Amino acid sequence: MSAERVVVVSPRKSGTHLVQNLMVALEYGIYGESIPPEAGRAAFSLRERLELADRYLDPVELDGIDVRRDTAEFVRLTDQLLIQIGWIWQVRLAARNIAHVDVIRPEAEFTLKMTAEAWRRPFAHTPPRLCWIFHSLDIWRMDQRFLNEWSSVDEPRFILNLRDPRDALVSMVDFFAGEGGLQFLRFPESATFAPIMRSLPRTADRISYALRDPAMPLMADYEAAISLYYHPDVCNVAFEDLVGPEGGGSRARQVDAAARVAECTSSGADPEALVDGLFDRSTFSFHKGRIGRWREVFTRDHEVMFKERFGHLLEVFGYE
Repeated sequence: MSAERVVVVSPRKSGTHLVQNLMVALEYGIYGESIPPEAGRAAFSLRERLELADRYLDPVELDGIDVRRDTAEFVRLTDQLLIQIGWIWQVRLAARNIAHVDVIRPEAEFTLKMTAEAWRRPFAHTPPRLCWIFHSLDIWRMDQRFLNEWSSVDEPRFILNLRDPRDALVSMVDFFAGEGGLQFLRFPESATFAPIMRSLPRTADRISYALRDPAMPLMADYEAAISLYYHPDVCNVAFEDLVGPEGGGSRARQVDAAARVAECTSSGADPEALVDGLFDRSTFSFHKGRIGRWREVFTRDHEVMFKERFGHLLEVFGYE
């Protein structure tokens, strides 16, 4: 039986959509940083919703609601509950800079009264068949009860997805500059870095700025990923593995990476079948999707600046 719960950590612009598509192919619903395709939108049965309501919702919220007679109202109520459960775990897992739900989803009012145990429930009480995707987790601020659970039971399974940090930096610069017609709403990125990038006319100037500003989020994501990269219970994959022939990789690397993820999640799926469709140009954040693009846009000065500030990341993650 496949693992019920999976956590994926994928630094910004490291090909999160690729690992997300792989998890959707493994029939997981998606929650977290990324925008899932229709097939990845989590769906829950009435039985599962009843279990979640019993675990997290103050009984007063269900007063006067008959689940069979008022099914639509119960589903609406538990949809709201799911948003609140997600926010609880964003906080407990110390997800860095995750988009604030009540800003981008005004209808998420966080007004449901929860049980006294809601913030102490184990991760095993979260919805089943769900893959949580985050760009960065702070292990020093993470709820220690979660860490104890992870170290003592078999779930959640952890997957770390990486990319050459230089390519990720170029992709982030393009993304903030609006290259490819991308529009997004996420703070502080859309309020701060996007206007700055769009004010700089040349890609070279944008890269220079990104290498100088310590508040740029990308490298903090990679620094936070080092502990996970070396952890023996974390499955490591990479953009270069998953992108396939269309992005400068190979199908053999795709299949090998899919096999590792399938093993990590205890899935019996055929890795050959899983990789079809991973490379999807229609994905929200897709722009170039190529290995080694940094070589086309980095100047010699950029190479020196990157090595001075972030050369250790290339060495740690095997990109030197």
